[in-house]
Amino acid sequence: MPDDPQPEPTPEPGLDARGVPIPSEEELAAVAEPAVVRHAPKYGAFITAGALVGIVVALILVAIVRPDVPWVADGSGFISFLDGEGAVRTVMAVGGAVLGGFVGGALAVLADRRSVRRAHAADV
Repeated sequence: MPDDPQPEPTPEPGLDARGVPIPSEEELAAVAEPAVVRHAPKYGAFITAGALVGIVVALILVAIVRPDVPWVADGSGFISFLDGEGAVRTVMAVGGAVLGGFVGGALAVLADRRSVRRAHAADV
């Protein structure tokens, strides 16, 4: 029958399934390089977390300080939700996000420097 499956050839000793020679332990030890394990921080996560914390802190600060601006916007501004206290909240939130992002980035750099000092050789 033409559709009979052909038996898979058994690899010869010392060869893998593709016919490539398998290196010995001595050959592997001669070319092996030691690995160094370092837990580096993810900069994007630090910056994002810093920006979010900055926004929250800025909005809490606006609620505590209570700026002397009218509570109710009269809608006469170019963008109506930026009248009155909304403008103060928006500016403080953006400023807090930028400042928090920079602080988060600085913390990531410090964590990266610390991870370089604590790097150790891996036991493989």
